[in-house]
Amino acid sequence: MKNAIAIVALAGLTGIAGADTVANWGFNAQDLPGGGFGWETTDFPQAADVGAGEFSIANFNTDDTAGVYNWVQSFSGTTTGAIDGVSGGSFSFQGATTQGVTNNGAQAVFSFDGTAWTDLVIDFARRGTSTGFNQVTVEMFDGATSLGVLDTLGAATSTWVLSSYAISALDGVADASIVFTFDGASSDTGNNRLDNVTITGNAVPTPGTAALLGLGGLVATRR
Repeated sequence: MKNAIAIVALAGLTGIAGADTVANWGFNAQDLPGGGFGWETTDFPQAADVGAGEFSIANFNTDDTAGVYNWVQSFSGTTTGAIDGVSGGSFSFQGATTQGVTNNGAQAVFSFDGTAWTDLVIDFARRGTSTGFNQVTVEMFDGATSLGVLDTLGAATSTWVLSSYAISALDGVADASIVFTFDGASSDTGNNRLDNVTITGNAVPTPGTAALLGLGGLVATRR
């Protein structure tokens, strides 16, 4: 009976070792009321599709037509990195280089609560155009404090590429965010697209779970 108790206790914890989705944005619901796809001025901040988190944008050209941003687009997406297998749409800044306010320097901000997580990782798919942003800085933040630059990405091609980065500096951080800063576009319509932005991690065991783990180990040693 003791062995059976240990097996049941440990079986209930098999998911602990595998990474769970903290937050995911698939950008697959950007239908516009008048037809087509895009981003309305009321779309931000946008809650995560799966898990908990917020997506917002900053330092960008806010020109709009009938409540739809002119230089923030939702082009076709990809199944690369999609957790639901749906290509759907994407998120994209366009350069807006001759529009008075450019999107060079625009930011896409993915915020989440890392308090209960360890071994955090971010994955995302990216593609672009030849006159799009050729310098994209990916940076970790605790509130307004930078915890370091993960990478500075160069020019993107027309092929979707999946990137993955360990972001363990955000483990346990309540006001955690990943900020993409776009620069180097050379035309109004040059763009970079992001899709399937997913943050995963391992849940920190609660006190009750930790005690159960200890119980399982104790029973196992008394076989």
